[in-house]
Amino acid sequence: MKKTKNILILFLAIILIIIVIIVIFNMFYLNQNKITNKLEEKKNININTGYTNSVEDNNIEELNKEGEDMNIKYENIKINLIINNKTFSATLNNNETVRSLIQNFPMTLNMSDLNSNEKYNYLNFNLVENAYTPEKINAGDIKLYGNNCLVIFYDNFSNSYSYTDLGKIDNIDEFISELDSGSVNIRFELIK
Repeated sequence: MKKTKNILILFLAIILIIIVIIVIFNMFYLNQNKITNKLEEKKNININTGYTNSVEDNNIEELNKEGEDMNIKYENIKINLIINNKTFSATLNNNETVRSLIQNFPMTLNMSDLNSNEKYNYLNFNLVENAYTPEKINAGDIKLYGNNCLVIFYDNFSNSYSYTDLGKIDNIDEFISELDSGSVNIRFELIK
């Protein structure tokens, strides 16, 4: 009888241990699902509000704060491009790459010509890239090639290269009329 009682106690202890393990596992699993759902929710919010880069959860709040500080949280960003004392406006996307770029404004870049369809400058700093390959490039497109080459296109053509989309020049025809065939100095300023 005593042996049966000890076996029963041992059996109950094992069942109790199994129940505790199942409860702990479920708590951990449910907590992981909540974290995953929150990250997915933040990622979806970022996609819907113009953030195009996937970032870690703790960086999302920091990026949102940067946007709030600059009073541009969900709006496009307006800039001026100045060539030969003539000002042209452009509309930039509100994303991490652009927000990092405009932290360096105002800046003047000597932009070289390539293929008679683009002006480019290799920046002395790197930006986050979120590259894709658009089928077509349009005159007025402002893009980032790699992580540090700022490109302004002034002609339409088919494309096979990857770029991060930054924005577009608003009045491209007037802008093109100011371009020379060689390099050109362009000043970039944030419109406040």
